[in-house]
Amino acid sequence: MKKKVWLLLLVLVLALVACGGGETSEVAEPDTPDTAVPEPTQEAAAPVEEPAPTEAAVEDVSAEADVADIEAVRVAIVMPSTVTDLAWSQAIYDALVRLQEQAGGADVFEIAFTENMFNVTDAAAAIRDYAAEGYDLVIAHGTQYGTSLFEIAPDFPETSFAWGTAVDTGKEAGLENIFAYEARAEEGGFVNGFLAGRITESNVVGVVGPVEAGDAKLYIDGFVAGAKAANPDVQVNVSYTGSFGDTALAAEAANTHIAAGADVLTGSAQQVVGAIGVAEEQGVVWMGTQSDQSSLAPDTVVASQLYNWDGVFSDIIKKHLAGEYGGTAYALTLANGGLVMDFADSLDADAVAAAQQEAAAIADGSFDVAAALSGEAMAEEPAMEMPEIDPIRIALVMPSTTTDLAWSQSIYDSLALLQEFYGEDVIEIAFTENMFNVTDAAAAISDYADSGYNLVIAHGAQYGTSLFELAPDFPETSFAWGTTTNTGADEGVTNVFAYDPRLEQGGYVSGVLAASLTESGIIGLVGPVDAGDAKLHVDGFVAGVRDTNPDVQVNVSFTGSFGDTALAAEAANTQIAAGADILTGSAQQVVGAIGVAEEAGVPWMGVQSDQTPLAPDTVIVTVLYDWQPTLLAMITAHQAGEYGGQVFQLTLENGGQKMLYADGLPADAVAAAQAAEAGIIDGSIEIVPEPRN
Repeated sequence: MKKKVWLLLLVLVLALVACGGGETSEVAEPDTPDTAVPEPTQEAAAPVEEPAPTEAAVEDVSAEADVADIEAVRVAIVMPSTVTDLAWSQAIYDALVRLQEQAGGADVFEIAFTENMFNVTDAAAAIRDYAAEGYDLVIAHGTQYGTSLFEIAPDFPETSFAWGTAVDTGKEAGLENIFAYEARAEEGGFVNGFLAGRITESNVVGVVGPVEAGDAKLYIDGFVAGAKAANPDVQVNVSYTGSFGDTALAAEAANTHIAAGADVLTGSAQQVVGAIGVAEEQGVVWMGTQSDQSSLAPDTVVASQLYNWDGVFSDIIKKHLAGEYGGTAYALTLANGGLVMDFADSLDADAVAAAQQEAAAIADGSFDVAAALSGEAMAEEPAMEMPEIDPIRIALVMPSTTTDLAWSQSIYDSLALLQEFYGEDVIEIAFTENMFNVTDAAAAISDYADSGYNLVIAHGAQYGTSLFELAPDFPETSFAWGTTTNTGADEGVTNVFAYDPRLEQGGYVSGVLAASLTESGIIGLVGPVDAGDAKLHVDGFVAGVRDTNPDVQVNVSFTGSFGDTALAAEAANTQIAAGADILTGSAQQVVGAIGVAEEAGVPWMGVQSDQTPLAPDTVIVTVLYDWQPTLLAMITAHQAGEYGGQVFQLTLENGGQKMLYADGLPADAVAAAQAAEAGIIDGSIEIVPEPRN
């Protein structure tokens, strides 16, 4: 029976959310609004360049409405969704209805509204029509309407306009009749996230976002920070659907999060109706924002950040009636009561008390969420521990350049970051590039050791034989090389470290993403030599594709060279000619392949170093090597008198590999990739390479 009720509610809400073209209504009394709608429109809103948010200050007004002295006033609102969306539009509409009730009804406080204004041009026409009809306050409830509003407002100098989320009242443009408002959604987001971190049992939480902007982004950023503050072990998987109103995409994203182990979900915008339905069916709790969504699923929605616009709009109306038509920006906060936290009685009392304590700290100013998010303390990844170290001299011998966008640049960039943190007086760096010739490389390694460098890194498996011959001559110098696990212990060498990036892990995740994205069912891989981390990348990538969609074909070609960009370009052209609509590969040769991918409009999946500067719209994911923890481990071991003998691995779990996803990827594909990350880290996914000749 419960499922039938949910389906009925979903049908009703979808019918409301799906209607396009805009509905104009006047509210005579605070009853259920007229829901007769015109034919849907398929026209999407055009991209809009919003006025720059030039004013940081906002007026901190109480959320409590003061309508005692309000005379007859006419208010119109233009909004992107419906007054029953259980989200952005309903929150503000409900506030206006409450003000109407308190002011004495429709005779004193008239409300008109136009819904489903996805099309910005149509919204501008509605805004202008309301102003021309003599409405005192016209609210454009969406940042996408800002440019239109700034063009219309000068034509109606005695009409007040308001828009949000924004803090720009148009003062710099010479406008005097625009109010602005914003919701500091990161505050309640942090509280909800803190609660989620306390109540999750799986340590996996899913977030279904709409578009990475506005109060949606603020809420999600705050939520992630709060969850990690409460529970450093929690994994928060965030996906953006790219839509505010597509309930089917939100439902799909919710299912993906649950499949990845999430036992708590949250999200924002009117799309969440679909996600809440999935949460209810799967027995997963939901945390809401903007409007009260508990009516849709009373046993599922366990916490809400509610927007209370009453105080903001009663203040705007009183200013208008006093002849002040604009110029003030407002914010909803926990301190002024514009943001209200609501928790279900069924929640664990200790968890709720802890969340309420965080809310109180935010409200009294002892904790500033926005400041924390802008600093390193609340970065998406936990801050790496940076131990105290003594001054050290480090030399690096590498087969290519520090700007190869691959193997050599990845370790050099990590060294440079450490030097930036500790200072040049603590970490001295020297390097020798383009050491293709092993004999020349051996001479450089020996020279650095003879010059008193404490740590000499031979950044290539080809240098191993030379290293084992040289190391005994410098027993208090630490040497390192990779990719390998051989420290020379069998040869009696005691001052060599080894390092081994487990690139089959990041390769597997990229393979999952590739299999989720390919439309042709063919993927091309441009490898250098079938050895080292290049081989691991191929093994993992093919396994990830196979485990996601065994019907996808991965064509692997090895150029036989690490650095021949022309061969890589030729291989990429061949792969595309064979039908590949996604390419990947490794080593410094890939610069040539990425150029071909960019010209052909084929996405590229990178490894080792960040290759997006070369082709920002082409590189869609990167398995980034972060050598900093490994380098610090070598440094601290050396300074403790342990000059070698350890093997270091770069993995997803220890942060040696980081997955970087481009914005705009389908949410379900990214969620599948993130689920693969989680599975590799917790051991539930075993990467089994296919046999290759």
